[in-house]
Amino acid sequence: MEDRATAKQRLMALSRLPVDLDIIYTNKLDEKISIVRRIGRALLFRMGYFPERNNENAQLIKKLSEKKYNILFIEKGLSIRPRSLIKAKQLNPQMQIISYTLDDVFNKNNSSVYYLKSIPLYNFHFTNKKFNVEELKSAGGNKVYYFRNAYSEDVHRPVIPSPQELLFYGADVSFIGTYEEERASFIRFIAQCGIKVKIWGWVKSAASTSMKHTNITVIDKYVYDDEYSKVVCSSKINLCFLRKENRDTETTRSVEIPACGGFMLAEKTVEHLELFGENKEAAFFSTKEELLEKIQYYLKNELQRKDIAANGLSRCLRSNYSYSNQLKNILFIITKDNAFSDN
Repeated sequence: MEDRATAKQRLMALSRLPVDLDIIYTNKLDEKISIVRRIGRALLFRMGYFPERNNENAQLIKKLSEKKYNILFIEKGLSIRPRSLIKAKQLNPQMQIISYTLDDVFNKNNSSVYYLKSIPLYNFHFTNKKFNVEELKSAGGNKVYYFRNAYSEDVHRPVIPSPQELLFYGADVSFIGTYEEERASFIRFIAQCGIKVKIWGWVKSAASTSMKHTNITVIDKYVYDDEYSKVVCSSKINLCFLRKENRDTETTRSVEIPACGGFMLAEKTVEHLELFGENKEAAFFSTKEELLEKIQYYLKNELQRKDIAANGLSRCLRSNYSYSNQLKNILFIITKDNAFSDN
């Protein structure tokens, strides 16, 4: 498991379930590595190999040698070698090996040679990409299940920012996420039409001349945990763009924003319309012109905007879009499908 925002949130959700957990981190947010190692990793990644960051393969085998487990739950196991999974099965043939990922596993930027070779070795695959279901089966995946995105009950909740926080985090329109040219073109368009936009986490292209406009403010940092919720709750309108290279039709933001009680204006997809009622629990757009029109309308209609945000939060709670519920359902599927023998 990576020691990053959403992985940590799922860990907190798992800790509330009646399970006995042992964790191996594959990455650390505060990890410091030399330039030489960084270059070496980049070269390996280009070749399709995802390098270890925390000696996770050896750690995994050591833990499995010391204790019997019912489930080995691996999140986005790009650095986990096929031989490690084979050894894991030899150590405990009854153990169910689970692959869980929020990314398009056939996008080369979200995959690795190790992972692709390991697909048949997992007992279960859980993916939030509908199109990945058949692709994983075609690649030898055994039992493949689709799940919806979720929010963290520990993080994504309504917060009341202080006057100072409102000044810092507040915006007419905000976007939390990374650069993608299509996103940038939409933001440039509305900025040129007089809409003020604040972007959090752009990073790679924060200094890009194409994004320099008096109506665009780029905060060159990622926001996590409570700070994420403060940005959402301090913004009148929260944009939800999808990542095209990841073939997204929904994303974690799709439920995180409404779960914070924020007003969400998202790209229109079938999946988004399944999650939230249009103009009742969230608002949606398809073109630049429609995005501008919706922003202008909802900035002027505060009461309607707030009603939609409140209804979006109610939908998250009513439909139980939380990680706790998602993970409980995943564990139910695994245990229902497999009668574990005593170890």
